[in-house]
Amino acid sequence: MSPLDGLLREDVSRCLEWIAGSSPEGTLAFLTAHHPGLRGRLEEAEARLAALRAQLLDDYAAWQATLGEMENLWALAALKTAEPGAPDAFKSAA
Repeated sequence: MSPLDGLLREDVSRCLEWIAGSSPEGTLAFLTAHHPGLRGRLEEAEARLAALRAQLLDDYAAWQATLGEMENLWALAALKTAEPGAPDAFKSAA
């Protein structure tokens, strides 16, 4: 699990704990029967939350991959400075 995934799980857990502690039993059934519009809005918000979580995790994976790529490119650059024909100032630094 990535650090971001852990943070998102904590956020969702906190939210669910608040919902469970502040909503009387049967609230969802009541909304379904008497306020279907509000129930629909809740479902839309849950779907958006799930989509945003997936996007954040995808973006974080891309972030990590790009960090790795940058490290690899800098390592390659350091190797290039030690190659024959590189200026002496670079060879001594490498």
